[in-house]
Amino acid sequence: MRTALFLLVGATFSFAATEGGHHSPLELFWKGFNILLFLGAVYWFGRKPIADAFNRFFSSITEKIDESEEELRKAKEELRKAKEELEKAKIRADESVALARESAQAEIENTRRHAEEVARRIKEKARETVEIELKKAKEELALYGMVKAEELAKGMLAEAFRDPEVQKRYVNKQLEILEEKGNA
Repeated sequence: MRTALFLLVGATFSFAATEGGHHSPLELFWKGFNILLFLGAVYWFGRKPIADAFNRFFSSITEKIDESEEELRKAKEELRKAKEELEKAKIRADESVALARESAQAEIENTRRHAEEVARRIKEKARETVEIELKKAKEELALYGMVKAEELAKGMLAEAFRDPEVQKRYVNKQLEILEEKGNA
């Protein structure tokens, strides 16, 4: 404090010397003393509120810095978690696509096998149906052939029996057959 007093007094005298000496040294001393007294009173009465104000200001700044650092840390943590979730989502999406492809391929293969089985059954049924229809057609054709042969035979016999000579031979042949049966 003494050095501050000497500096103030020295500054006052040098100030007085530059102004051309209008003020007496004693007057300058009292002005300097009043200023020092004023500054001392401000210091004495204001040091606690000013120190408290500066401390509060410093504390609020440090709190805000701490809060900002905490928010930054949380933001970085959330970003890290979001990146992890993104990677997990990409992996799940890739797995889903692969699973969908496998499922689609399996479904295509199952459908192809089913279609081949259905086609095989249809061919087998068609073959059986053709065989049945062919057998029916053969039977109908054979029956038709027999009916036609019978009609033709009857027609030929009727034509042949119009001839009296044929009738005679037929009657003779039948008599021989009856005689043989009767002798046997």
